Amino acid sequence: MSRRKRRKASENLWRLRLLAGAILSLFAIAAAQSVNLQVYRAEGLQKRAQDQYERKIKILPERGKIYDRNGDELAGSVRGASAFVRTSKILKDKKLFARLCRELSLSKKELASKIRRRPTAVTTIKRRLSPTEEDAARSLGSKWVGIAPQTVRFYPKKDLAANVLGFVGSDGQGLGGLEHSYDVDLRGREMWIDADTDARASRLIDVAPGATASKGHSLVLTLDQSVQHIVEDELDRAVAASEAKGGMAVVMDPATGEVLAMAQSPRFNPNAYGAVSAEVRKNKAVVDVFEPGSTLKSIFMAVALDQGKISAKDSVFCENGSWKVHGHVIHDHVPHATLSMADVLKVSSNIGVAKLSQKLSDSELYNGYRDFGLGNLVGIELNGESRGILHTPSQWSKIDPMTIAYGQGISVTALQLTSALAALGNGGVRMRPYLVRSVLDETGREIERTEPEVLGRAVSEKSAATILRWMERVVHEEGGTAPLAAGSGYTVAGKTGTAWKPEKGGYNHRKVVSSFMGIAPARDPKLAILIAVDEPTKGSRYGGIVAAPAFREIVRRILNKKGVPPDRALVAAKKPPKRVSRTAPRKDAGIDSVTSGSMPELAGLTMRETLRRLERVGMALRLDLQGSGFAGRQQPKVGTVLTEGMLCTVEFESPWSVK
Repeated sequence: MSRRKRRKASENLWRLRLLAGAILSLFAIAAAQSVNLQVYRAEGLQKRAQDQYERKIKILPERGKIYDRNGDELAGSVRGASAFVRTSKILKDKKLFARLCRELSLSKKELASKIRRRPTAVTTIKRRLSPTEEDAARSLGSKWVGIAPQTVRFYPKKDLAANVLGFVGSDGQGLGGLEHSYDVDLRGREMWIDADTDARASRLIDVAPGATASKGHSLVLTLDQSVQHIVEDELDRAVAASEAKGGMAVVMDPATGEVLAMAQSPRFNPNAYGAVSAEVRKNKAVVDVFEPGSTLKSIFMAVALDQGKISAKDSVFCENGSWKVHGHVIHDHVPHATLSMADVLKVSSNIGVAKLSQKLSDSELYNGYRDFGLGNLVGIELNGESRGILHTPSQWSKIDPMTIAYGQGISVTALQLTSALAALGNGGVRMRPYLVRSVLDETGREIERTEPEVLGRAVSEKSAATILRWMERVVHEEGGTAPLAAGSGYTVAGKTGTAWKPEKGGYNHRKVVSSFMGIAPARDPKLAILIAVDEPTKGSRYGGIVAAPAFREIVRRILNKKGVPPDRALVAAKKPPKRVSRTAPRKDAGIDSVTSGSMPELAGLTMRETLRRLERVGMALRLDLQGSGFAGRQQPKVGTVLTEGMLCTVEFESPWSVK
């Protein structure tokens, strides 16, 4: 063989070896990849394959119900639906996609971005579909669009107790009120269901047969829906009549701490919670703080009396309305000379209370207020509760103990103040306020029960009883600051408050919180009530004018509904004169002539005298007292036979216009 042939044969052999090596290498790579796929990556690949033909859809459980104390439903669930798309392939059909967005009121840009983030997964595009939206989505007839069942939270009473109940988001999570604080109990256990599809995602089963989620537990509240309605109604009237920014009201059972009503104005409909701001949705009676003003004088007098610093026989000189002390001047709205302890409370003397505060050490005053729960959480079952503001004595100036005694320089929540008031109505014992009586399981069986809890004794039973008698004089005696709280047919014990709102290191005298708090009936306490009206702008801003009438009507309506008999005494005597002087008021000499059950003559009377006469007719009437000065026109007419709950309107005018 020639050298040339040998060289060519050698090259061919080399090429053959290279080809064989390459083929062997490919086989080796294939084998290695096979091992990698079948051994090391098998689990992951299997999951990816499964994801391509299986979809998971979250099914929200049926949320537990919320009932009032009598079993009336306040919150429940109704059938609803949510819409989803199966894959991002829907984006290729621009006409269909545009129609889908239009029918469900969705942004094309935002929805496309959401779908692209998970192109092969089922994407929920809208929850809580309206019936119209659900029908529209189904009418598309697209294999890319599906409908899944969903339970939707529903509040049959609409805005009733909305700020207590709260609301639920589109994902079934409680976002406010009891819905939030009891979300774990109410929500139940969600579940995911599997749905199969082929490679084209065209045979998706919307709902797996028999798929159900675990129902949530239900709540039974201490609220009484009829009481709640009454309180909301009268609070709205007070806010509207005074053209105020808003208002709050709390009603408690002093003996147990049960909250029977908790209201605010304005309210919102939790079925459409997104239509209002977070400010409207929050529960202001628990979250917001305000200076209580003169309502706190009742608590101060209870502390001073219980610690033996004052007695019913004591008196104090009130400086004829103006007292300069520690570089400040304290004023009374009406000048007074010497007053008894009961009269200090009756006429609401700032000077009298400020002077009496000097009898207590700073620590005695501070600890006394703390015993009533001020400056601390009351422990209600709602998130976001405020402690209020009660600084320690080390932070007080010389004037602070005096102003704190009459309700300035201290801030409380409406619930805190009602709780302190309730302690006076419960013989000095403070109970923990609560809203949830029991928790029920899916079958309606009670699994948790809230029992009344004593938080401590604020004052002795004797001191509490004495303060209540003094508070009766605020309402029912001549010269008291709250004659408009009388007239319900019941003896009540109350206290007015009119507090400037703090602002930028001082007080804004144009903005006030006008309040009234009281116990009813005073001799057999069943209700502790606080009414606070925020920034009234029309007419008088005194708590005795703005808030006291709402208190009167709430007491009348609730106690009448509960069948509690009126306890105000009736007296009959001679008939009053019909005409009065145009220049001055006269003594109500004809009060004893009032005939039980008929409309008395009111012309020329002051508002206080008018109320005293109407009390003596022996019926619980609805009163609409308009204007100021002396009584002019009245409706119904004199001698009209009255019935329980009848509306009586009296217009008051200046002395120059009385006819």
